Amino acid sequence: MSNDRSKTGTGPAVPQGPTRNTLDTDGMLSEWGARLFYPIPKGKGGEGGGKLPLLTTVAALTAVMSPNEVRSRVRSTVSPGATQVMVKITGGGRGMKAIAAHFRYIGRQGKEEVGGKGKTLEIEDERGEKIQGRDGLVQLADEWRVAGAYIDDDSPRREAFNIVFSMPVGTPPEAVRAATAEAARELFEGHKYVFVMHEDQGAPHVHLSVRADRYDGVRLSPRKADLDHWRAVFAQRLQDRGVNAVASRQPVRAANRNYRKLWEERAAGRGQLIRERPAKRTSARALAVRSDAIKAWEHIAGALARSKEPEDIRLAVEAVRYLAEVAPGGQEAARRAAESAKLYEDARSKGPRIAPAAKRDRTR
Repeated sequence: MSNDRSKTGTGPAVPQGPTRNTLDTDGMLSEWGARLFYPIPKGKGGEGGGKLPLLTTVAALTAVMSPNEVRSRVRSTVSPGATQVMVKITGGGRGMKAIAAHFRYIGRQGKEEVGGKGKTLEIEDERGEKIQGRDGLVQLADEWRVAGAYIDDDSPRREAFNIVFSMPVGTPPEAVRAATAEAARELFEGHKYVFVMHEDQGAPHVHLSVRADRYDGVRLSPRKADLDHWRAVFAQRLQDRGVNAVASRQPVRAANRNYRKLWEERAAGRGQLIRERPAKRTSARALAVRSDAIKAWEHIAGALARSKEPEDIRLAVEAVRYLAEVAPGGQEAARRAAESAKLYEDARSKGPRIAPAAKRDRTR
């Protein structure tokens, strides 16, 4: 006779007595936490001959997350009132002419609210030194030009990266500035960089420009994983200052918002955007990623609910609430997770199941 637990679409299986313990919970958290927070890369473990077998890939990912790290990530994600940080690369200078122009832009040179052509906002560099005024920006550009590989006025490659660290309206601006300064020291050690705080446009944000070449010649070449790391560090530095900030990727939130690109934002601001980007991503890939995230949340919530630790059970309640209220399409998964946990608790309270007498009589 086939085992009902191997079937899909038949509802949650009833656990056979109190066989799961904390070790089982930890194992489930490591596996499904790795799947949620470190999704399997494209071309690995999927159908059609990926580079690594699925089980091998999952085992490797599981090793990178401890159960307690998963608990911590889940707790920060589902925390009521948590605010998502925003870190994005807005461009970069291909040559010293473009880099100097960006210095003038973030320093607001020539803006009336700053005080005229010769005035700028106070810019801070990696040494903590303050730069202000037109002459200061000229000296800064001259210094960057020769700090490592020489940068011509025009260059075929990106010589600097322009990055914005931002938080929503209501976040203390000084906390954003201090968190960015500390994150920059950690993330861009060995690079020249400058940053300046802007708080006159609603959401407090910091513009940071970092020279691509490090002092030892290693070049900055950020990828999506690097941006995820930058956001996590920024969120942690805000948390250190009492700001309830988190850095969850869209798939972790089971979301699929389709953000405008920088040129689209600028075109919309000028009233020149011809075609509006859809609000949500609807590609097969985006839908599959969201579905996988909801599935991972369901397993994580179920594992926590089956734990013997009261703190895990409380976290499971928060995870189910989050799944139902926040994650798009998560209501059904939350229902299944809650039902599975209840069935397990009922089975555990009744002790090991005993086969009915009628079935035993038929076997004689």
